[in-house]
Amino acid sequence: MALGLAGCGVSPGTEGMPPGADGRDVKQWACPSGVASRLKVITPPGTGPVIISGQLLGTDQLVNANGVLYFGTNFYDGSAVLWRTDGTSSGTTRVRTFPPSMRGPPRLGGLVAVGDQVFFELDDTATGNELWVSDGTERGTRLVKELAPGMDGVSLQHLSSLNGLLVFVRNVSLPAPTFMRREVWRSDGTDAGTFRVAVLPSDVEVRFTSLKVGAALHLFLSSETHGTTLWRTDGTSAGTFAVKKLDARSTYVHHVAQAGNLGLFVLDDGPNDEVWTTDGTTAGTVRLESFGRSTSLLGVLDSSVYLATQSTDTKRLHVERVSLSGGGKTRITTLPNLYANLPDATPYLQRTTSSGGRLYFSMAIGGSGPAPRDVSLWATDGTTAGTQLLHHPLDLSDDSNSSLFATGDGSVFFSASKDGLFTEPWFTRGTPATTGQLADINPGTWGSSPDGFARLGSRVYFFASDETGEYQLWSTPSGIHCPPGAAPAK
Repeated sequence: MALGLAGCGVSPGTEGMPPGADGRDVKQWACPSGVASRLKVITPPGTGPVIISGQLLGTDQLVNANGVLYFGTNFYDGSAVLWRTDGTSSGTTRVRTFPPSMRGPPRLGGLVAVGDQVFFELDDTATGNELWVSDGTERGTRLVKELAPGMDGVSLQHLSSLNGLLVFVRNVSLPAPTFMRREVWRSDGTDAGTFRVAVLPSDVEVRFTSLKVGAALHLFLSSETHGTTLWRTDGTSAGTFAVKKLDARSTYVHHVAQAGNLGLFVLDDGPNDEVWTTDGTTAGTVRLESFGRSTSLLGVLDSSVYLATQSTDTKRLHVERVSLSGGGKTRITTLPNLYANLPDATPYLQRTTSSGGRLYFSMAIGGSGPAPRDVSLWATDGTTAGTQLLHHPLDLSDDSNSSLFATGDGSVFFSASKDGLFTEPWFTRGTPATTGQLADINPGTWGSSPDGFARLGSRVYFFASDETGEYQLWSTPSGIHCPPGAAPAK
């Protein structure tokens, strides 16, 4: 069943573009009804979950703890529920329900799986925001430790599963002139096993980006006094130390990524964006290349890192390649911008993933307001000919980005639409001919706005707003082979 993309005629700026450059002359397909199905109603109609600024904050992302998916829901009345599922309707159950709180929603979030346990943050009237843990039973769902006694609660960052433990950064408020102290903590889920392992240098900011390399969590510490330094921690005092000073100034780090045993990051160095790689050692933390324009990571193919660089004067996004062993940069291609003649129509990267030897990324075109004019999905195999537009538009809202999820079976799921207004789940196997709509979960005006994709066994689970008017739990096979098209590479 062929689905033409929304609209007919010529789009702004499409004159002279090569066939398929705007994605509108390519047949795209839809799966038959029933490929995606609702697993269970988790949100009674009229109760929530809470949506703030257009984002689905009431239903936390699915996390996999040794074959069990956990998630949380926050409701309008201030109550919250921790859930678990084994992928069946009967096996999708409430672990523990938290009664309404005067502190209001959202209260439960930040789930991190560590072995068979799942850690999460809960903002409670009696204790404020604190760290909790669950083994999947009501009795085994409990406060780990009251880190900040009283109702104010604790501020946590970078909660990460590491070496069978939860490792995180705690922010501790102090009187002037210090104001804040940053500490590294670890937890095994018990009171005695939850303790501070290191105090980070004073007068520093811990940047919101971090990455795991090998058996350590890597943090970026920055201040006007200390400059910008890469730190690492393995959850022990001896294993928490500075790896390398990256810059003498306080700078920002963005677009971190993993590539096997390497970490990649982009450092904002004033007029330049620097691309770095690290293996967790001082000698192995090196700058690969520098660009005189905004730069974002697309990912790694073979022995090269691919980047999207932004040219503000021509309003174009360039795909470029840098060898992981150094040796200069190569421009692969320049992506078209159908709106380059309009003001504020600067392209920028939204999300990325990789699957089957290709890098997938969504490119947005800025608008006169906070919402983008267009968002398109692209794939590249690292060559000019192999860089293709797969679909547009994706989600055009001003406060959320379309999901982009690699299933592990050669398919990539994403949220998109035919007009950019109301999104449904879509899929691709890397070419326009193998890109289509997975399901029309909420036909008509509103769409289902799918989010929170996660794989368990041979199926992918996600949240979608359906005919109940609320977000429910849905699933679909991970290896989508509809519609007819090129078979996945073996």
